[in-house]
Amino acid sequence: MSVALKKPADLPFVCNPLSDVLGAEVVDFDVKTLQDPAEVNAVMAYLRDCQVLVFRNQELTPVEMTRFLRLFGDPIYHVLKQFLMSETPEIHILSNVKKEDNEPLGNAYEGLTWHTDLNGQAKPVAYTVLYGKEVPDVGGDTAFASMYKAYEALPAERQRSLEGLKFIYSYEKQHLTRLRVLAERGITDHVYDRPMTEEQLQYAKRRHVLPIVQANPYNGRLWMNLASTGCAGVEGMTDEDGISLVEGLVRHSTSAPFRYDHKWAENDLVIWDNRGLFHHAGEYDRATERRLMWRGSIAGE
Repeated sequence: MSVALKKPADLPFVCNPLSDVLGAEVVDFDVKTLQDPAEVNAVMAYLRDCQVLVFRNQELTPVEMTRFLRLFGDPIYHVLKQFLMSETPEIHILSNVKKEDNEPLGNAYEGLTWHTDLNGQAKPVAYTVLYGKEVPDVGGDTAFASMYKAYEALPAERQRSLEGLKFIYSYEKQHLTRLRVLAERGITDHVYDRPMTEEQLQYAKRRHVLPIVQANPYNGRLWMNLASTGCAGVEGMTDEDGISLVEGLVRHSTSAPFRYDHKWAENDLVIWDNRGLFHHAGEYDRATERRLMWRGSIAGE
């Protein structure tokens, strides 16, 4: 079963819905031909409804992917600079592949819990682009959850109870939780226990107070902005009660009725609108499988 979505007039390709929740697939279209501003605006408008677009069989160089990124706005440069491409630092590498000196080519353990990308940025992320250069045969799916539909499914009284509530996002809390999760899984070959740079330390100290219920700036649709690992509490509540509230909302939002799990194919180029969406990276056998992904993010309003 799939949901019918209204197609903007200037959308330059045909889409096939991927599920009855969210997502659409594009075939027989080369993103390198996307240049017309009207067509780019149509893509952004369509993303507000379908939330995730999957372009199949794309052949891109780093420069070509960077050009695609910049069609949608100003790139955000990831704080883990050791995994940025030297010539095109707009691209952040996610990979379990090792370089000749046995140092990691990219970050192999990013996004293992539900999140919205770079919640701690001064400007929220509008769009994320992920390109699958090499993908595992088994595992490594990316799970998406519609925070629009999760909010809309709540009873009206429950929706009203969330109005005006603000949660406290802490990158430090997220970092410590990630270390605990990795330790519980017996994972030691990661970079998160290495000394931080001064820039990363300053980033880790930041705290942001964010409304739980937010509106899409273009269509006013309401969604829940949450943090599964970076929540340090909710204003006006005890830390324990606030964290419990957010964790309960995360469990509700990421349950099956609101999810689409994307099984990657090589050279998939996926773009999603972070406003109204949660996602996380699935596990795979890092000892036997190779994964090489290029990621870029675009600043929001």
